[in-house]
Amino acid sequence: MDPQSTQEIIRKWLGKLTKLNPATGRNGAGKAPHKPLLLLCLIEMADEGDLAGRTITRTAGLVLRFKSFSAIVSDRWPSRLDIRYPFYHLKTQAFWEPFTVEMESASSPDNCFACELNAEFFEVLQDANFRTKAKLLIISRYFEPRERIALFESMGVAVPDKSLFLREVSGLNHDAEEAARKKGRSARFAVQIVSQYKFTCALTGLCCMTTDGATIVDAAHIEPWAVSQNDDLGNGIALSKNAHWAFDEGLWSVDDSGRILVTSTRFVEVGGEQLKLQPYSGRFLQFANGVSLRPSPQSFIQHRVFHSICSTTESGSTTRRNR
Repeated sequence: MDPQSTQEIIRKWLGKLTKLNPATGRNGAGKAPHKPLLLLCLIEMADEGDLAGRTITRTAGLVLRFKSFSAIVSDRWPSRLDIRYPFYHLKTQAFWEPFTVEMESASSPDNCFACELNAEFFEVLQDANFRTKAKLLIISRYFEPRERIALFESMGVAVPDKSLFLREVSGLNHDAEEAARKKGRSARFAVQIVSQYKFTCALTGLCCMTTDGATIVDAAHIEPWAVSQNDDLGNGIALSKNAHWAFDEGLWSVDDSGRILVTSTRFVEVGGEQLKLQPYSGRFLQFANGVSLRPSPQSFIQHRVFHSICSTTESGSTTRRNR
């Protein structure tokens, strides 16, 4: 396709992005964020090379991005954002056609499992120039100033100094702006940790995802975020719900050699062996095939210091010093 035709197609789809017609929330909640958030997820996936073809489904990676971005608007739109609604209703603006799991035409958000992107839309998503303009347009048009700061931060977007975005947010005080940036970094941390660990718990090796794309693991901070506010990837680890809770409680940690330390004197557990924490004492963390990201040993040192985990026994269990 010649360059002129490409630019015409880009202008056409940028124009469509200005006409998403989101619903208006009650009590000053502003424009509904569902459609623009889902489109931002797809653009970021295209940025990272994760948009392999025109057919998309509600994968764990897509749902994870949508939930993480949704946390950015939770102050304004407190009700849970359901990805099924924009996944179905963006057909109205001809971004795609919705299908059921059997690849028949979907009739509602409830039975919409897959979408086939419009061929032109898929083509422009391959263009880096379009993706940059689209992100700036969507964020500036459909989100409030604090949300814009957080979204730009979460997507790693450099904002031009003379943009309308900067003029509109100039009235925010330093604390409000910094809080928004932290929220954006936290959203990015959640997406990168869980996806780079391939949705697998580093303690148990468990990977479990629903057919709707929900996953059992969370992005856990090793050195507590409340202490360090450290969103570096080395300070993160993917853990299942139980393992995350036990880690945050200081019931287990990792020593300098990478072995799991269990503070067995601090808890009593009853149940099947596969659910217990004690059997993991002395083992190494488990990483799925192809996972290259590793947690920082220094972060585990800080975790042990914070929870006063000070010594190990021959079995690999730990004792705990009173704080």
